[in-house]
Amino acid sequence: MGSINSKSSHENNCSNTLQIKHYNRFSSLSRLQSLLSSCHHQRDDNDFQCFNNKERSCSKKKVLILGLDGVGKTELFTRLICYDKKRLKIDSLPRPTIGYNVETIKLRCHHLYHRQYHKITLWDCGGQSSVRSLWSYHYSNTSLLLWLINIYDRSRLDTNLHLLSQILTNPIFYRVPVLIVLYNSSLDQNNQEKSDENTNQDLLTNLEISFRFLATLSTSRASTFKWQVIDITLDENDSQRDFKKIRQSFRELMEL
Repeated sequence: MGSINSKSSHENNCSNTLQIKHYNRFSSLSRLQSLLSSCHHQRDDNDFQCFNNKERSCSKKKVLILGLDGVGKTELFTRLICYDKKRLKIDSLPRPTIGYNVETIKLRCHHLYHRQYHKITLWDCGGQSSVRSLWSYHYSNTSLLLWLINIYDRSRLDTNLHLLSQILTNPIFYRVPVLIVLYNSSLDQNNQEKSDENTNQDLLTNLEISFRFLATLSTSRASTFKWQVIDITLDENDSQRDFKKIRQSFRELMEL
């Protein structure tokens, strides 16, 4: 009877030992699976975070430069490129643009936790009446519409604002920000002569352009997009300040 009890006790102990081993093995496998799963999720999260950071570190924007003929669009376009590429200054007047010019510059932005840059593709389209019908082919994917007005061109101000307001009725530009630039072209000999004759009382101003521009839009339409009016000269004395002004407007209007 005693030996039977001893044998039964031994079998029970063996059974308990096997159960403990199986439990420990199952527990180890569970912990291993849990660890692998957490590593897998962590890797996915890291991959997504790296991808997200990479996407945030570099984005692409399109700036469409439009305006009437002879206002200095190609000159401004060339100066922005020269400033970005650290090229020498241009010393001659660019030729009138028959079709369009395209170039990409970089715009760097400093944020709280990281530094990122944006690729800004500049589209300079000819402003002659014979090629304005081709503008609509370049409207798609526009991030910012830059409308250039010569600061001396008062006689065509109504034409400028009427044409701009017509363009903004296109559904593509429903929420596209607008930057109106009053440009004093330092390379235009006629403008230089006007400046020498002290005709400052005839120059267009930011305030005047703002009021006249708002008058062409309905109240509801004016509230659907962001817009600014700035004036630039890009002469030797104030070129750095004007370039900073343009880039700051790019950042604010495109929310970079």
